[in-house]
Amino acid sequence: MQEHRATRLHWDFRLEADGVMPSWAVTRGPTLVPLEKRLAMKTEDHPLDYQTFEGVIPAGNYGAGEVIVWDNGTYTLAEGDDPVREIAKGKLKIVLHGKKLKGLFTLVKIKPREGEHGEPWLLFKDHDEYDDAGWKIEQHAQSVKSGKTLAQLQASRKDAPIWQSNRSAAPDGTAVKRAARAKAAHADPLPRDVKPMLTTLVAKPFDDDRWLFELKWDGYRAIAVVEADRVTLTSRNAKDLLHQFKEMEGLSAAFRSIPVVVDGELCVLDKDGRPHFQALQSRDKPVRGLKRARPSPVTFVVFDLLYADGRDLRERPLEERKRLLETLIVPDHGVMYSKHVAGTGKELFALAERRGLEGIVGKVRTSPYRSTRSREWVKIKTRKRQELVIGGWTEPRGSRKGFGALLLGYYEGGDLHYAGHVGTGFDGDLLKMLTAKMAPLARKTPPFVDVPKTNTPAHWVKPELVAEIAFAEWTREGILRQPVFIGLRSDKDPKTVVREREAHADPDA
Repeated sequence: MQEHRATRLHWDFRLEADGVMPSWAVTRGPTLVPLEKRLAMKTEDHPLDYQTFEGVIPAGNYGAGEVIVWDNGTYTLAEGDDPVREIAKGKLKIVLHGKKLKGLFTLVKIKPREGEHGEPWLLFKDHDEYDDAGWKIEQHAQSVKSGKTLAQLQASRKDAPIWQSNRSAAPDGTAVKRAARAKAAHADPLPRDVKPMLTTLVAKPFDDDRWLFELKWDGYRAIAVVEADRVTLTSRNAKDLLHQFKEMEGLSAAFRSIPVVVDGELCVLDKDGRPHFQALQSRDKPVRGLKRARPSPVTFVVFDLLYADGRDLRERPLEERKRLLETLIVPDHGVMYSKHVAGTGKELFALAERRGLEGIVGKVRTSPYRSTRSREWVKIKTRKRQELVIGGWTEPRGSRKGFGALLLGYYEGGDLHYAGHVGTGFDGDLLKMLTAKMAPLARKTPPFVDVPKTNTPAHWVKPELVAEIAFAEWTREGILRQPVFIGLRSDKDPKTVVREREAHADPDA
Protein backbone atom coordinates (compact mmCIF):
# COMPACT_ATOMS: atom_id res chain seq x y z
CA MET A 1 0.00 0.00 0.00
CA GLN A 2 1.38 3.41 -1.06
CA GLU A 3 0.34 6.77 0.35
CA HIS A 4 0.02 9.07 -2.65
CA ARG A 5 -0.49 12.82 -2.94
CA ALA A 6 -1.74 13.38 -6.50
CA THR A 7 -4.85 15.43 -7.28
CA ARG A 8 -5.88 14.52 -3.75
CA LEU A 9 -4.43 12.50 -0.91
CA HIS A 10 -5.23 8.75 -1.04
CA TRP A 11 -3.75 5.33 -0.35
CA ASP A 12 -3.15 2.93 -3.28
CA PHE A 13 -3.93 -0.66 -2.30
CA ARG A 14 -2.27 -3.17 -4.65
CA LEU A 15 -2.29 -6.99 -4.77
CA GLU A 16 -0.11 -9.17 -6.97
CA ALA A 17 -2.27 -11.28 -9.29
CA ASP A 18 -1.35 -12.98 -12.56
CA GLY A 19 1.86 -11.00 -13.07
CA VAL A 20 0.42 -7.50 -12.48
CA MET A 21 -0.94 -5.53 -9.52
CA PRO A 22 -4.70 -4.82 -9.52
CA SER A 23 -5.10 -1.53 -7.64
CA TRP A 24 -7.66 0.46 -5.66
CA ALA A 25 -7.42 4.11 -4.52
CA VAL A 26 -8.62 4.27 -0.90
CA THR A 27 -9.59 7.88 -0.29
CA ARG A 28 -9.50 7.89 3.52
CA GLY A 29 -6.91 5.19 3.90
CA PRO A 30 -7.27 1.73 5.43
CA THR A 31 -8.39 1.04 8.99
CA LEU A 32 -8.23 -1.75 11.56
CA VAL A 33 -11.51 -0.60 13.11
CA PRO A 34 -13.81 -3.58 12.44
CA LEU A 35 -16.47 -3.12 9.73
CA GLU A 36 -15.64 0.58 9.24
CA LYS A 37 -16.02 0.93 5.48
CA ARG A 38 -13.62 2.78 3.21
CA LEU A 39 -14.40 3.75 -0.37
CA ALA A 40 -11.86 2.11 -2.72
CA MET A 41 -12.03 3.16 -6.38
CA LYS A 42 -10.68 0.53 -8.79
CA THR A 43 -7.86 1.91 -10.94
CA GLU A 44 -5.66 0.48 -13.70
CA ASP A 45 -3.33 -2.46 -13.00
CA HIS A 46 0.26 -1.51 -12.16
CA PRO A 47 3.53 -3.28 -13.02
CA LEU A 48 5.17 -5.38 -10.30
CA ASP A 49 8.29 -3.21 -10.14
CA TYR A 50 6.17 -0.23 -9.06
CA GLN A 51 5.33 -1.82 -5.69
CA THR A 52 8.57 -0.65 -4.05
CA PHE A 53 8.63 2.83 -5.61
CA GLU A 54 8.92 5.74 -3.21
CA GLY A 55 9.54 9.19 -4.62
CA VAL A 56 8.07 11.66 -7.08
CA ILE A 57 5.98 11.23 -10.24
CA PRO A 58 6.73 14.44 -12.20
CA ALA A 59 4.06 16.85 -13.43
CA GLY A 60 2.63 15.86 -16.80
CA ASN A 61 2.66 12.14 -15.95
CA TYR A 62 -0.34 10.12 -14.87
CA GLY A 63 -0.64 10.22 -11.06
CA ALA A 64 1.79 13.15 -10.71
CA GLY A 65 2.73 13.72 -7.05
CA GLU A 66 4.63 12.22 -4.13
CA VAL A 67 4.47 8.56 -3.07
CA ILE A 68 5.69 6.63 -0.01
CA VAL A 69 5.50 2.89 0.67
CA TRP A 70 3.03 3.06 3.54
CA ASP A 71 2.87 -0.75 4.08
CA ASN A 72 3.96 -3.97 2.40
CA GLY A 73 3.83 -7.71 2.95
CA THR A 74 1.99 -10.71 1.55
CA TYR A 75 -1.60 -11.88 1.35
CA THR A 76 -3.54 -15.14 1.10
CA LEU A 77 -7.05 -15.77 -0.15
CA ALA A 78 -9.64 -16.53 2.54
CA GLU A 79 -12.14 -17.60 -0.11
CA GLY A 80 -11.47 -19.10 -3.55
CA ASP A 81 -8.17 -20.09 -5.13
CA ASP A 82 -7.68 -17.50 -7.90
CA PRO A 83 -7.52 -13.76 -7.08
CA VAL A 84 -8.23 -12.75 -10.69
CA ARG A 85 -11.44 -14.80 -10.66
CA GLU A 86 -12.49 -13.42 -7.26
CA ILE A 87 -11.93 -9.84 -8.39
CA ALA A 88 -14.04 -10.52 -11.49
CA LYS A 89 -16.84 -11.76 -9.22
CA GLY A 90 -16.75 -8.44 -7.35
CA LYS A 91 -15.81 -9.75 -3.92
CA LEU A 92 -12.43 -10.56 -2.44
CA LYS A 93 -11.81 -11.91 1.07
CA ILE A 94 -8.13 -11.88 1.97
CA VAL A 95 -5.78 -12.25 4.91
CA LEU A 96 -3.05 -9.59 5.00
CA HIS A 97 0.37 -10.23 6.49
CA GLY A 98 1.76 -6.69 6.43
CA LYS A 99 3.83 -4.61 8.79
CA LYS A 100 0.80 -2.44 9.62
CA LEU A 101 -2.21 -4.23 8.15
CA LYS A 102 -2.84 -7.74 9.47
CA GLY A 103 -5.73 -10.15 9.48
CA LEU A 104 -8.94 -10.66 7.52
CA PHE A 105 -10.17 -7.95 5.14
CA THR A 106 -12.98 -7.76 2.58
CA LEU A 107 -13.08 -5.90 -0.74
CA VAL A 108 -16.52 -5.79 -2.33
CA LYS A 109 -17.70 -4.05 -5.47
CA ILE A 110 -20.68 -1.72 -5.09
CA LYS A 111 -23.07 0.02 -7.48
CA PRO A 112 -21.94 3.51 -8.57
CA ARG A 113 -24.03 6.47 -7.53
CA GLU A 114 -25.98 8.24 -10.24
CA GLY A 115 -23.55 10.21 -12.38
CA GLU A 116 -20.50 8.71 -10.69
CA HIS A 117 -17.61 7.66 -12.92
CA GLY A 118 -15.30 4.75 -12.17
CA GLU A 119 -15.69 1.44 -10.38
CA PRO A 120 -16.36 1.86 -6.65
CA TRP A 121 -15.54 -0.86 -4.11
CA LEU A 122 -15.59 -0.94 -0.32
CA LEU A 123 -12.64 -2.05 1.82
CA PHE A 124 -13.15 -3.01 5.46
CA LYS A 125 -11.60 -4.99 8.29
CA ASP A 126 -13.36 -8.14 9.45
CA HIS A 127 -13.50 -9.20 13.11
CA ASP A 128 -10.48 -11.22 14.23
CA GLU A 129 -7.62 -10.98 16.72
CA TYR A 130 -6.08 -8.07 14.78
CA ASP A 131 -9.03 -5.66 14.76
CA ASP A 132 -8.52 -2.48 16.80
CA ALA A 133 -11.43 -0.16 17.64
CA GLY A 134 -9.04 2.64 18.64
CA TRP A 135 -6.84 2.48 15.54
CA LYS A 136 -6.13 5.83 13.81
CA ILE A 137 -4.27 6.14 10.52
CA GLU A 138 -2.62 9.42 11.54
CA GLN A 139 -0.65 7.52 14.19
CA HIS A 140 0.94 5.36 11.47
CA ALA A 141 2.24 7.96 9.02
CA GLN A 142 5.77 6.64 8.39
CA SER A 143 6.91 4.74 5.33
CA VAL A 144 7.84 1.11 6.03
CA LYS A 145 10.65 1.51 3.49
CA SER A 146 12.38 4.73 4.58
CA GLY A 147 10.70 5.77 7.82
CA LYS A 148 9.72 9.10 6.23
CA THR A 149 6.26 10.61 6.30
CA LEU A 150 4.73 11.95 3.09
CA ALA A 151 5.33 15.50 4.38
CA GLN A 152 9.02 14.74 4.95
CA LEU A 153 9.32 13.35 1.44
CA GLN A 154 7.71 16.51 0.08
CA ALA A 155 10.19 18.64 2.02
CA SER A 156 13.10 16.78 0.35
CA ARG A 157 11.34 16.41 -3.00
CA LYS A 158 14.28 17.59 -5.10
CA ASP A 159 16.39 14.65 -3.86
CA ALA A 160 13.67 11.98 -4.22
CA PRO A 161 13.65 9.19 -6.86
CA ILE A 162 11.62 9.87 -10.00
CA TRP A 163 9.06 7.60 -11.69
CA GLN A 164 8.08 8.28 -15.28
CA SER A 165 4.69 6.67 -15.93
CA ASN A 166 3.92 5.09 -19.26
CA ARG A 167 1.32 7.68 -20.20
CA SER A 168 0.77 11.40 -19.74
CA ALA A 169 -1.78 12.85 -17.40
CA ALA A 170 -4.05 13.93 -20.27
CA PRO A 171 -2.75 14.02 -23.85
CA ASP A 172 -5.58 16.17 -25.17
CA GLY A 173 -6.93 17.69 -21.96
CA THR A 174 -10.20 15.75 -22.25
CA ALA A 175 -9.49 13.46 -19.31
CA VAL A 176 -8.64 16.40 -17.08
CA LYS A 177 -11.82 18.24 -17.99
CA ARG A 178 -13.93 15.11 -17.46
CA ALA A 179 -12.31 14.45 -14.08
CA ALA A 180 -12.76 18.07 -13.04
CA ARG A 181 -16.45 17.99 -13.96
CA ALA A 182 -16.96 14.74 -12.06
CA LYS A 183 -15.11 16.09 -9.03
CA ALA A 184 -17.09 19.35 -9.05
CA ALA A 185 -20.39 17.50 -9.34
CA HIS A 186 -19.76 15.62 -6.10
CA ALA A 187 -17.86 18.33 -4.20
CA ASP A 188 -19.16 19.93 -1.04
CA PRO A 189 -19.89 23.68 -1.28
CA LEU A 190 -16.87 25.85 -0.58
CA PRO A 191 -17.45 27.67 2.75
CA ARG A 192 -16.61 31.34 2.18
CA ASP A 193 -17.80 33.08 5.35
CA VAL A 194 -16.36 30.97 8.15
CA LYS A 195 -16.02 32.45 11.61
CA PRO A 196 -12.99 31.16 13.55
CA MET A 197 -13.16 28.68 16.41
CA LEU A 198 -12.11 30.49 19.59
CA THR A 199 -10.22 29.32 22.66
CA THR A 200 -11.11 29.42 26.37
CA LEU A 201 -8.55 30.75 28.85
CA VAL A 202 -7.35 28.28 31.50
CA ALA A 203 -4.98 28.88 34.41
CA LYS A 204 -2.29 26.21 34.19
CA PRO A 205 -0.69 23.86 31.65
CA PHE A 206 -1.58 20.18 31.89
CA ASP A 207 -0.73 16.80 30.40
CA ASP A 208 -3.47 14.71 28.80
CA ASP A 209 -3.19 12.15 25.99
CA ARG A 210 -6.57 13.29 24.64
CA TRP A 211 -5.10 16.68 23.73
CA LEU A 212 -2.70 18.18 21.20
CA PHE A 213 -0.63 21.22 22.20
CA GLU A 214 0.76 23.97 19.95
CA LEU A 215 2.63 27.21 20.53
CA LYS A 216 0.39 30.27 20.66
CA TRP A 217 1.27 32.43 17.69
CA ASP A 218 1.25 36.16 18.38
CA GLY A 219 -0.24 37.80 15.30
CA TYR A 220 -3.48 38.44 13.44
CA ARG A 221 -5.90 35.53 13.28
CA ALA A 222 -7.03 34.95 9.69
CA ILE A 223 -9.25 32.59 7.69
CA ALA A 224 -8.02 32.13 4.11
CA VAL A 225 -10.16 30.87 1.23
CA VAL A 226 -7.70 29.95 -1.51
CA GLU A 227 -8.88 29.30 -5.06
CA ALA A 228 -6.99 29.13 -8.34
CA ASP A 229 -7.85 32.70 -9.33
CA ARG A 230 -8.97 34.24 -6.06
CA VAL A 231 -7.82 34.57 -2.44
CA THR A 232 -9.82 36.02 0.44
CA LEU A 233 -8.21 36.68 3.81
CA THR A 234 -10.44 37.81 6.67
CA SER A 235 -9.93 38.59 10.34
CA ARG A 236 -11.95 37.12 13.20
CA ASN A 237 -14.35 40.09 12.94
CA ALA A 238 -14.74 39.53 9.17
CA LYS A 239 -12.51 42.42 8.07
CA ASP A 240 -10.52 42.11 4.86
CA LEU A 241 -6.81 41.63 5.59
CA LEU A 242 -5.60 41.15 2.02
CA HIS A 243 -5.21 44.86 1.36
CA GLN A 244 -2.86 45.06 4.34
CA PHE A 245 -0.89 41.92 3.49
CA LYS A 246 -0.79 41.94 -0.28
CA GLU A 247 1.92 39.27 -0.44
CA MET A 248 -0.80 36.80 0.59
CA GLU A 249 -2.43 37.23 -2.85
CA GLY A 250 -0.11 34.44 -4.03
CA LEU A 251 -1.38 31.85 -1.53
CA SER A 252 -2.56 29.51 -4.29
CA ALA A 253 1.09 28.55 -4.89
CA ALA A 254 1.49 27.54 -1.24
CA PHE A 255 -0.88 24.54 -1.38
CA ARG A 256 -0.65 21.36 -3.42
CA SER A 257 -4.42 21.15 -3.84
CA ILE A 258 -6.91 23.99 -4.25
CA PRO A 259 -9.43 25.20 -3.39
CA VAL A 260 -8.68 25.05 0.33
CA VAL A 261 -9.93 26.90 3.41
CA VAL A 262 -7.38 27.23 6.21
CA ASP A 263 -7.22 28.86 9.63
CA GLY A 264 -4.04 30.44 10.92
CA GLU A 265 -2.15 33.45 12.22
CA LEU A 266 -0.36 36.16 10.25
CA CYS A 267 2.98 36.71 11.98
CA VAL A 268 6.27 38.50 11.61
CA LEU A 269 8.95 36.03 12.73
CA ASP A 270 12.45 36.85 13.89
CA LYS A 271 15.58 34.91 12.92
CA ASP A 272 14.79 32.34 15.64
CA GLY A 273 11.20 31.85 14.48
CA ARG A 274 9.60 33.84 17.30
CA PRO A 275 6.59 36.04 16.45
CA HIS A 276 6.67 39.82 17.08
CA PHE A 277 3.21 41.33 17.31
CA GLN A 278 4.25 44.97 17.19
CA ALA A 279 6.15 44.36 13.97
CA LEU A 280 2.83 43.68 12.24
CA GLN A 281 1.75 47.24 12.94
CA SER A 282 4.94 48.88 11.73
CA ARG A 283 6.41 46.52 9.16
CA ASP A 284 8.62 49.20 7.67
CA LYS A 285 10.26 49.76 11.07
CA PRO A 286 13.11 47.51 12.32
CA VAL A 287 12.30 45.33 15.34
CA ARG A 288 14.93 44.14 17.79
CA GLY A 289 16.07 40.65 16.79
CA LEU A 290 14.86 41.03 13.20
CA LYS A 291 17.66 41.24 10.65
CA ARG A 292 15.62 41.34 7.47
CA ALA A 293 15.00 43.70 4.62
CA ARG A 294 12.23 46.21 5.09
CA PRO A 295 9.32 45.85 5.22
CA SER A 296 9.32 42.89 7.59
CA PRO A 297 7.98 39.82 5.75
CA VAL A 298 4.83 38.11 6.97
CA THR A 299 4.43 34.36 7.44
CA PHE A 300 1.01 32.74 7.47
CA VAL A 301 1.27 30.12 10.23
CA VAL A 302 -1.59 27.70 9.56
CA PHE A 303 -2.96 25.28 12.14
CA ASP A 304 -6.26 23.98 10.79
CA LEU A 305 -7.78 22.80 7.53
CA LEU A 306 -11.50 23.36 7.00
CA TYR A 307 -11.91 22.40 3.35
CA ALA A 308 -9.78 20.48 0.83
CA ASP A 309 -10.13 18.07 -2.10
CA GLY A 310 -13.78 19.05 -2.57
CA ARG A 311 -14.73 18.09 0.99
CA ASP A 312 -15.90 20.14 3.97
CA LEU A 313 -13.67 18.81 6.76
CA ARG A 314 -15.09 20.69 9.73
CA GLU A 315 -16.81 17.60 11.16
CA ARG A 316 -13.66 15.50 10.85
CA PRO A 317 -11.41 15.07 13.93
CA LEU A 318 -8.78 17.75 14.45
CA GLU A 319 -5.91 15.27 14.23
CA GLU A 320 -7.09 14.11 10.81
CA ARG A 321 -7.48 17.69 9.59
CA LYS A 322 -3.98 18.62 10.73
CA ARG A 323 -2.39 15.57 9.19
CA LEU A 324 -3.89 16.39 5.79
CA LEU A 325 -2.98 20.07 6.18
CA GLU A 326 0.69 19.24 6.65
CA THR A 327 0.77 17.29 3.39
CA LEU A 328 -0.82 20.15 1.43
CA ILE A 329 1.71 22.88 2.21
CA VAL A 330 4.37 23.72 -0.38
CA PRO A 331 7.57 24.85 1.41
CA ASP A 332 9.03 28.35 0.95
CA HIS A 333 5.85 30.02 -0.25
CA GLY A 334 5.00 32.14 2.80
CA VAL A 335 2.99 29.47 4.64
CA MET A 336 4.24 27.51 7.66
CA TYR A 337 2.59 24.52 9.34
CA SER A 338 1.99 24.90 13.09
CA LYS A 339 3.43 21.74 14.59
CA HIS A 340 2.06 20.15 17.74
CA VAL A 341 2.94 17.68 20.47
CA ALA A 342 0.56 15.04 21.80
CA GLY A 343 -0.28 14.92 25.48
CA THR A 344 2.67 16.86 26.96
CA GLY A 345 1.34 20.37 27.58
CA LYS A 346 3.54 21.13 30.59
CA GLU A 347 6.75 20.52 28.69
CA LEU A 348 5.68 22.72 25.77
CA PHE A 349 4.56 25.46 28.16
CA ALA A 350 7.99 25.41 29.81
CA LEU A 351 9.58 25.80 26.38
CA ALA A 352 7.29 28.77 25.62
CA GLU A 353 8.34 30.41 28.89
CA ARG A 354 12.05 29.88 28.17
CA ARG A 355 11.72 31.39 24.71
CA GLY A 356 9.68 34.37 25.89
CA LEU A 357 6.58 33.35 23.91
CA GLU A 358 2.98 34.25 24.67
CA GLY A 359 1.90 30.75 25.66
CA ILE A 360 0.41 27.56 24.26
CA VAL A 361 -2.90 26.31 22.92
CA GLY A 362 -4.43 22.94 23.77
CA LYS A 363 -6.96 21.20 21.52
CA VAL A 364 -8.88 17.96 21.94
CA ARG A 365 -7.54 15.56 19.32
CA THR A 366 -11.00 14.46 18.19
CA SER A 367 -12.61 17.92 18.22
CA PRO A 368 -14.57 19.09 15.16
CA TYR A 369 -14.26 22.69 13.99
CA ARG A 370 -16.94 24.91 15.55
CA SER A 371 -17.30 28.62 14.75
CA THR A 372 -17.72 29.58 18.40
CA ARG A 373 -15.74 29.74 21.65
CA SER A 374 -15.15 26.22 22.93
CA ARG A 375 -13.68 24.42 25.93
CA GLU A 376 -12.29 21.85 23.49
CA TRP A 377 -9.73 24.52 22.53
CA VAL A 378 -7.95 26.28 25.40
CA LYS A 379 -5.12 28.79 25.76
CA ILE A 380 -2.58 28.97 28.58
CA LYS A 381 -0.53 32.17 28.72
CA THR A 382 2.98 32.55 30.08
CA ARG A 383 2.02 36.07 31.15
CA LYS A 384 -1.48 37.43 31.55
CA ARG A 385 -2.69 39.29 28.48
CA GLN A 386 -6.05 40.83 27.76
CA GLU A 387 -7.65 42.76 24.93
CA LEU A 388 -9.25 45.98 26.20
CA VAL A 389 -11.12 48.89 24.65
CA ILE A 390 -9.62 52.39 24.72
CA GLY A 391 -12.19 54.80 26.19
CA GLY A 392 -10.00 57.84 26.78
CA TRP A 393 -6.60 59.23 27.67
CA THR A 394 -5.00 61.47 30.26
CA GLU A 395 -2.86 64.54 29.71
CA PRO A 396 0.89 63.94 29.83
CA ARG A 397 3.25 65.20 32.51
CA GLY A 398 6.70 66.73 32.15
CA SER A 399 8.35 66.37 28.75
CA ARG A 400 6.12 63.54 27.53
CA LYS A 401 4.27 64.21 24.28
CA GLY A 402 0.80 63.08 23.17
CA PHE A 403 -0.82 61.55 26.26
CA GLY A 404 0.04 60.25 29.69
CA ALA A 405 -1.97 57.03 29.83
CA LEU A 406 -4.73 55.21 27.99
CA LEU A 407 -7.99 54.57 29.86
CA LEU A 408 -9.15 51.00 29.27
CA GLY A 409 -12.32 48.97 29.65
CA TYR A 410 -14.23 45.81 28.76
CA TYR A 411 -17.87 45.07 27.99
CA GLU A 412 -20.25 43.32 30.32
CA GLY A 413 -24.02 43.33 29.87
CA GLY A 414 -23.68 45.91 27.10
CA ASP A 415 -21.85 48.41 29.34
CA LEU A 416 -18.20 49.43 29.12
CA HIS A 417 -16.56 48.86 32.53
CA TYR A 418 -13.36 50.63 33.53
CA ALA A 419 -10.34 48.28 33.88
CA GLY A 420 -7.53 50.71 34.63
CA HIS A 421 -4.98 52.80 32.76
CA VAL A 422 -1.75 51.96 30.98
CA GLY A 423 1.14 54.39 30.67
CA THR A 424 4.06 52.13 29.78
CA GLY A 425 5.05 50.26 26.65
CA PHE A 426 5.11 53.32 24.37
CA ASP A 427 7.95 54.88 22.44
CA GLY A 428 7.80 58.27 20.71
CA ASP A 429 6.42 56.85 17.46
CA LEU A 430 3.68 54.92 19.25
CA LEU A 431 2.64 57.97 21.25
CA LYS A 432 2.39 59.98 18.04
CA MET A 433 0.51 57.26 16.16
CA LEU A 434 -2.02 56.61 18.94
CA THR A 435 -2.63 60.32 19.51
CA ALA A 436 -3.42 60.70 15.81
CA LYS A 437 -5.79 57.72 15.85
CA MET A 438 -7.69 58.96 18.92
CA ALA A 439 -8.05 62.59 17.76
CA PRO A 440 -11.02 62.03 15.38
CA LEU A 441 -12.77 59.83 17.99
CA ALA A 442 -13.03 62.59 20.62
CA ARG A 443 -16.29 62.86 22.58
CA LYS A 444 -17.44 65.04 25.47
CA THR A 445 -18.77 62.37 27.82
CA PRO A 446 -17.05 59.27 29.23
CA PRO A 447 -18.00 55.94 27.60
CA PHE A 448 -17.52 54.04 30.88
CA VAL A 449 -20.47 53.10 33.07
CA ASP A 450 -18.19 53.65 36.09
CA VAL A 451 -16.33 56.92 35.46
CA PRO A 452 -12.70 56.70 36.68
CA LYS A 453 -10.88 59.28 38.75
CA THR A 454 -7.62 60.32 37.12
CA ASN A 455 -4.48 62.13 38.35
CA THR A 456 -4.43 64.45 35.32
CA PRO A 457 -7.33 65.72 33.22
CA ALA A 458 -9.05 63.03 31.16
CA HIS A 459 -10.17 63.21 27.56
CA TRP A 460 -12.79 60.77 26.25
CA VAL A 461 -12.97 58.96 22.92
CA LYS A 462 -15.50 56.77 21.19
CA PRO A 463 -14.77 53.14 22.18
CA GLU A 464 -13.59 52.00 18.75
CA LEU A 465 -9.94 51.06 19.32
CA VAL A 466 -8.79 47.79 20.90
CA ALA A 467 -5.45 47.43 22.68
CA GLU A 468 -3.52 44.30 23.68
CA ILE A 469 -2.30 44.65 27.27
CA ALA A 470 0.09 42.51 29.32
CA PHE A 471 -0.37 42.70 33.09
CA ALA A 472 0.45 40.97 36.39
CA GLU A 473 -3.05 40.29 37.74
CA TRP A 474 -6.55 41.65 38.34
CA THR A 475 -7.20 43.40 41.67
CA ARG A 476 -10.30 42.62 43.71
CA GLU A 477 -11.81 45.80 42.32
CA GLY A 478 -11.36 44.57 38.75
CA ILE A 479 -8.42 46.83 37.90
CA LEU A 480 -5.24 45.77 36.09
CA ARG A 481 -1.98 45.61 38.03
CA GLN A 482 1.28 46.52 36.26
CA PRO A 483 -0.20 46.86 32.77
CA VAL A 484 2.04 47.26 29.72
CA PHE A 485 0.84 48.25 26.24
CA ILE A 486 1.62 45.60 23.59
CA GLY A 487 -0.15 46.91 20.49
CA LEU A 488 -3.41 47.77 18.77
CA ARG A 489 -5.73 45.00 17.59
CA SER A 490 -7.30 46.11 14.33
CA ASP A 491 -8.62 42.57 13.87
CA LYS A 492 -10.94 42.70 16.91
CA ASP A 493 -14.46 44.14 17.22
CA PRO A 494 -14.59 46.33 20.37
CA LYS A 495 -18.08 45.06 21.25
CA THR A 496 -16.71 41.51 21.59
CA VAL A 497 -14.09 42.51 24.18
CA VAL A 498 -14.98 40.98 27.53
CA ARG A 499 -12.95 40.19 30.62
CA GLU A 500 -11.39 36.77 30.15
CA ARG A 501 -11.94 34.48 33.10
CA GLU A 502 -10.07 31.21 33.58
CA ALA A 503 -12.11 28.04 33.09
CA HIS A 504 -11.59 24.29 33.50
CA ALA A 505 -9.88 22.65 30.55
CA ASP A 506 -11.84 19.37 30.46
CA PRO A 507 -14.65 19.64 27.85
CA ASP A 508 -16.45 16.74 29.52
CA ALA A 509 -16.56 18.37 32.95
